[in-house]
Amino acid sequence: MDPEIKVAIVEDHEATLAGLASALSQEAGIQVVAQASDAQTGLSLVKESAADIVLLDLHLPGSDGPRTTVKKFCELPSTKVIVFSAENRRAFVQAIIDLGVAGYLLKSESISNVVSAIRSVAAGDKIVKSPGIAMGKEKLTKAEQEVLTLLSHGMKYQEIGEERGASPATVRKQCELLLLKLGLENREQLIAWAVENGYGKLDSD
Repeated sequence: MDPEIKVAIVEDHEATLAGLASALSQEAGIQVVAQASDAQTGLSLVKESAADIVLLDLHLPGSDGPRTTVKKFCELPSTKVIVFSAENRRAFVQAIIDLGVAGYLLKSESISNVVSAIRSVAAGDKIVKSPGIAMGKEKLTKAEQEVLTLLSHGMKYQEIGEERGASPATVRKQCELLLLKLGLENREQLIAWAVENGYGKLDSD
């Protein structure tokens, strides 16, 4: 008899976390060994439980952004990472996959598809992806261009939020997505990229 697949779930949405844990626990051959709602606790619990697979949300409290979070989890020995996210833009997904994850599932997936993905990854299959991920060349949205313009003018997250009628947390998330989309590492590089690509120019009028 094959050993059970030990799964950890790191997800900050309580209902999603509880639903996944309950459903997966009922599957033969799968054991949920750890649950966490923030990145740091998740890392600790995955290490302690020696989980085979971690289902990982990308936007977690206490993290330094999606790229850093994924890197830390991918560095854990003997644990494979399946990202579980609502973000389906191709450039974003590819940037995450390039960090070494074993799978990328959309939160719209059925439990049966999540289970299938877990079994496939545990069996050694290469990258497992949801079929609903957008394809084709991606462009910057109007909102993203506006954020880049304000960033290049030296505005902080709080100031950009006030300018655009959004919270600083929303602006931070937009910047995290831009970092992944553009293949950059930090806010300073993002500002430099914005300036170099013409977003720092003031309107002539």
